[in-house]
Amino acid sequence: MPVSDLFHKFDTQIFQVSQTIWCVRRPSYLTCSYLVKTDQGVVLIDAGMDSKGQDMLAGLAYISEPVSSVKALLLTHWHNDHAAGAQYLQQKYQIPVYYHPQETPYLTRQTARQGLRGRVSLGLPEWGPFVLAKGLLGEAIPDAVEANVFANEGDQIFNQFEILHTPGHTPGHLAFYYPAEKALFAGDALAVIGQKLRFMARPVTPDLPQARTSILHALDREILLICPGHRKPLHTDVPDQCQQMLHQIQAGEKWPFFG
Repeated sequence: MPVSDLFHKFDTQIFQVSQTIWCVRRPSYLTCSYLVKTDQGVVLIDAGMDSKGQDMLAGLAYISEPVSSVKALLLTHWHNDHAAGAQYLQQKYQIPVYYHPQETPYLTRQTARQGLRGRVSLGLPEWGPFVLAKGLLGEAIPDAVEANVFANEGDQIFNQFEILHTPGHTPGHLAFYYPAEKALFAGDALAVIGQKLRFMARPVTPDLPQARTSILHALDREILLICPGHRKPLHTDVPDQCQQMLHQIQAGEKWPFFG
């Protein structure tokens, strides 16, 4: 086994979250992507941090599902710690990619920086916070990916995933509600730290008014499981924690700097 493959093997964690949901986590940046087994096939939520799709391919191998069973890849937003593997999975395996229209300039590299800043971005490793810096420095994902389907507020995918437009972290950020498990795939609209529901840190939430509205919108449903874009899913006292956060926002509490 090549050294790079050995390193990657130990850098990817895969664990079951519920009866139909598995988390693929990169501990170097605590980034979480997800696989969902549905009666129509596997749905991927985000594409992992590896530009060759190895995170999600490892997840599929772990749950003994062939790549041909994947019916869709749903992207929460364009940042490279969530979307790095999208182009490869789409082009190599013809997996349909869904994202919000407002993420298009970043995911298709229309906004990509040129010159030194762009070269530095492309040269950074896909490890730890460097993978986010790749996108932020370059102002685009390194490997452009076109949407097969634009996902908009209120759309239903396979009559199983409700699309929620949740801007604040990025303009076209999406969350996905999965009624079969009463699960909210929150992306970076919400954070979970130590089994506590939290705000995302203020420095990575450029539009706080939109982010507040997005949280109110996302939590306005029955939720028993929250699958965030970082750290670990929340499965403890979820309804109570959702209500507590709703009360904080409705009371106009100040957004904490560190979330």
